[in-house]
Amino acid sequence: MVTHLFDSTRTELLERQTEISEIERKLDDLRGGFGGVIAVEGAPGTGKSSLLHLLHGKAVDNKFLVLHARGNEFEGSFALGAVAQLIESAAEDSPRGDAPARLHGSRIARLLHGELPDETHAAEWHALLHELHRVFLDLASDQRLVLVVDDAQLADLPSLRFLSYLAARVGRSPIVLTVAVEPRGPSPAADLLGSVVTSFESTVLRPAPLSLRALEQVVAETVGGPDPTSVAESIFEATDGNPMLVRAVLDEAATAPGRPARTGRDWLTRRAPRSLMRWIIRKLRSLPGPSLELAQAVAVLGRATEPWVVERTTGDTDAGVEKALAALIDAEILLDGPVLRFAQPLVRTAVQDSTPLLTRGQLHARAARALATTGASPEQIAGHLLEAPAQGDQRTVRSLLDAAAAATARGGERETIPYLRRALREPPADRDLPRVLTRLGTAELSVDHEAAAGHLREALEHTSDPDARGAVARDLAWALAAGSRFEEAVTVLADTMVDLPMGDAVADLDDTLSWIGRLSPGARDLRRQRLAQIQEQSAGTSSNGRVHVLLDQLWNGTDATRMADSADDVLRRAGLPAENGVGWGAALTATWSLAVCDRLPEARRAVRALADESRRRGVHLFHLDHCLQAYVELRLGQVSAAAGLAATALEASESAGRPTIAQPMAAAALVEALIEQGDLERATTELSARELLAVEGDTTAHLPLLRARGRLRLALGQTDAGVADLVRGRGLDADLGPAAGSVGTWALVITALHRSGRVREARELGEEELARAYAFGAARPLAVVLRALASTAAPDRALRLLEEAVDLLDGSPALLERAHTLYLHGRALGRAGRTSTAREQLRLAVELAGDCGAYPLHSRAREELLALGTPARGPGRRKRSPSTLTPAEERVAALAAEGLSNRDISQALFVTVKTVEWHLTQAYRKLGVDSRENLPCALGASSPEPH
Repeated sequence: MVTHLFDSTRTELLERQTEISEIERKLDDLRGGFGGVIAVEGAPGTGKSSLLHLLHGKAVDNKFLVLHARGNEFEGSFALGAVAQLIESAAEDSPRGDAPARLHGSRIARLLHGELPDETHAAEWHALLHELHRVFLDLASDQRLVLVVDDAQLADLPSLRFLSYLAARVGRSPIVLTVAVEPRGPSPAADLLGSVVTSFESTVLRPAPLSLRALEQVVAETVGGPDPTSVAESIFEATDGNPMLVRAVLDEAATAPGRPARTGRDWLTRRAPRSLMRWIIRKLRSLPGPSLELAQAVAVLGRATEPWVVERTTGDTDAGVEKALAALIDAEILLDGPVLRFAQPLVRTAVQDSTPLLTRGQLHARAARALATTGASPEQIAGHLLEAPAQGDQRTVRSLLDAAAAATARGGERETIPYLRRALREPPADRDLPRVLTRLGTAELSVDHEAAAGHLREALEHTSDPDARGAVARDLAWALAAGSRFEEAVTVLADTMVDLPMGDAVADLDDTLSWIGRLSPGARDLRRQRLAQIQEQSAGTSSNGRVHVLLDQLWNGTDATRMADSADDVLRRAGLPAENGVGWGAALTATWSLAVCDRLPEARRAVRALADESRRRGVHLFHLDHCLQAYVELRLGQVSAAAGLAATALEASESAGRPTIAQPMAAAALVEALIEQGDLERATTELSARELLAVEGDTTAHLPLLRARGRLRLALGQTDAGVADLVRGRGLDADLGPAAGSVGTWALVITALHRSGRVREARELGEEELARAYAFGAARPLAVVLRALASTAAPDRALRLLEEAVDLLDGSPALLERAHTLYLHGRALGRAGRTSTAREQLRLAVELAGDCGAYPLHSRAREELLALGTPARGPGRRKRSPSTLTPAEERVAALAAEGLSNRDISQALFVTVKTVEWHLTQAYRKLGVDSRENLPCALGASSPEPH
């Protein structure tokens, strides 16, 4: 349970030792018969009342008589009301109804009930004040006297006149007068209090805000949690260390019936505490003029540089605004300066949260209109329009479209979505509706493919221009395909092609149809049916006909050299258009083809350029580029980098709450990398958490998943289940998948069948796959098949097959496959008695596996090497050092070593927290550390290991 920051259980106030020492000194003087004044001055919530409460307790402990009063706005018109409170407290607090206290109280009561002198009769006032002073002196003669007046700025003027009179005289009497004062603007009350505060006898205490260090202490003691420092920083930023605000936040966390979710460092300050909202409303209503309305306007504006903008937002332009503004500044609710803003962000939040929704919307509408006349940026104006009620105003639509255009121009495509959705609610005029729907649907492709499909479908219904219809239909098809709605996508493309005249628009749709129409059996069959209807129209020359050629080569099979040349041609000639759709699909297809053809360095360059360009232009590729990057890095032997890319793609593919087509592919890439790292438990968890352990799937997106899941099950000893996944995947691939892309992909089926006792079937399949691999002609797939077939062959043939695989991969950039092949070859050589050659192969396998981060393979190769009587050379060519980290892991580890939290790192690098956690885990394992504290030393070690 969270305790109060300044409750009675604490032995001292935080960071108030200087003030406490001054109070104790004054009380020591009083014990010796010397009085004085203590003035505690400060903005609301700085802890003035807490210091008065502490003084009260210490005075009582010293057997002093303590009289107390508090000013408030409701008694400000009651003459001598504060003095009356002091006397009433004397009667209430005197032990056993002390007779002198009652007697003196009666004397003052008679004075209070009498008629007060007129302001012009100074002599009569002096007589009254003198008589009151004599009464308090008489009380002090019986017992040392401490007068405590809190919120003195709210007390009535006659009482303040008396306090001013008394302050000038207490030094010569056993009376300590203590007042707590908030700053106020020029007024008679401020003048009277000024004479008290500046009295020769006054000791002025000005409590400072709490430091961040103090807040960290309080949060650690009360809130706790895994990252109290981060929470304390959030509270400090919101409250500026104001003790009252801090206490309100912590009390709300402890007592609110629906406690806030502990997510993010600002989980305690996202909303204002209810007690703070009530307090700020009372406070604002006590100030003159339209102070409440003005504060609400500034809260809506956030930061205001032009006073007249504030006035127009308030909706009140009379002279009262200036007076209210001065009052807010004097009360230190607002800070004066070139930019008008709240002293503490949490107070602004409280004003916002306490403003009725309707009123808030009207304020935002007025703010947008006012800012539009100042030359404010489109996005600043639109920020207010987002919160304003819809009014059917086409100026609002234009402003929102301008803001969307500005966001797009600086690469913030996602940021356009709120503007466009708000414009749609206004709503736009009929002539602008198709444009708004199209821009919104295209932007939503990056975050919510279902919403994108809905808006693009509506845009298609309202669009008549042929080229525009073609572009909308193409984007709609991709949105549907992202959600695996392939048949619907084919229908949209085919229907639109029939409606449009021949031209580039139809050619683009035809190429998109060729891509999407191959992704599921249903889409394939429907595409064939619809193509028969539009064959005559689509027979014309397409500006991207080479994409058809490349797709045919991928799906129907050809040799690797021809297909790689076609892929190069597509990348060289097609360029990267600034749109979603066929141009980007062509680039993805070509890059994938390069990877299939074992042109891995070229594929890496192409996919990186594709990812960078799409990000720069705000084009969404449904994270397919990241999946492809992960597979390319895995084949290049960068296992950790592949795992990081796959994890990022997997999380991103689920960010909208509805998985995209990339989810099974990203999950498969991650599982493949985790298997290479030996983390079978996490691989299983990643699939189980997404219910991918049981999913069957009949699309090309599920082919990698079936392979990865089958491989995982084999590694876990679940042979039958693993074989079933692999056999089913190969069958689906033969029916649906690209013939060229499947070469070598399902070689694992050969080993799995052999392991399960289906030897003849395994050998027949191996010979079939070997013939396909020879025909295709790429080194890596052929080596994979040779290696798999060797597991089914007699020892002599197995050795020949493995030797051929090793020769094929000699110097290949496919380091991971090379390491696997060298290991199996070395093991076979050792069992054939060729120890010397076996050692060479196994030593290379150990080094390559260590460099790749394939830890189980590395361990197996070391064991074989040790069995031959040769010590291995360690984990690879390098010791555990920063040089073994990927660039992403190194960036994350460096920031963590500097003390940044995971959330801070995610914000600095523009990645998710989960991605940061993943890279840190990899860095810990590579560097051999288990905590942040060890990172600085580990990152400093980078010496190579001698051979």
